[in-house]
Amino acid sequence: MRMTTRRLARTAALLALAATGLLSGIASATPGETPPPPSGDDRAVSHSGNLEWNWDDACVKAGLTGEAFDGDVDGDTPTLVNTATSTHLTITGGLEGYTVTGVVVKGANAYNVYSSANFDEFPWEDLHSPEHDNKGAAEIPAISHWFFCAEEVPGESTTPTTPETPVEETASSTPVSTTTEAAAATTTTTAAAAAGAENALANTGFDGTWMLVLGLALVAAGAAFVASPKLRGLLRR
Repeated sequence: MRMTTRRLARTAALLALAATGLLSGIASATPGETPPPPSGDDRAVSHSGNLEWNWDDACVKAGLTGEAFDGDVDGDTPTLVNTATSTHLTITGGLEGYTVTGVVVKGANAYNVYSSANFDEFPWEDLHSPEHDNKGAAEIPAISHWFFCAEEVPGESTTPTTPETPVEETASSTPVSTTTEAAAATTTTTAAAAAGAENALANTGFDGTWMLVLGLALVAAGAAFVASPKLRGLLRR
């Protein structure tokens, strides 16, 4: 009886260990925890599964910053200038008004994330999805879709310039026009010239005082001659 109890205890312990291992295996097989395939590119980080540009927080899930843009759509959606084959993508130009933070390239059941930190400048050449195991041989699958993340470049401030209000000039601060100044200068010069001419005539050295005295004497003599009969008689003799 004791032997049977010991055997049952050992059997229970083995079953518990087996169950634990089975649960661990199931947990490790969870899709979200499946190890990603090799990226096949030192510039990229590979991820298992899928990621679309229009998913919520697509750039955050890719480990990038900015807004997600569909790389396969042209028209009003701002897109990068690129050239592509079925398996490889080359970004040859930037995006006006935006700073590209990274590119996501999806193929098969995985995607590569290319961060701008791994590139100096455009072009970004030969971007692709992670390697795919095709019957024991690694190959690059065809690109199913791709998108990029970008941050808008803030524009420069264009504060309008306020026109200056003209200051009303008072009479004391009103400048005299050139014409008025010229006229005033001409008037002053003319008056000075006239005064100078008058002074010049008055100072010629001619003195007419003796002629005035002589004239007065003659007038007095004439008046006395007319008034005195005796004087007239003397003159007649």
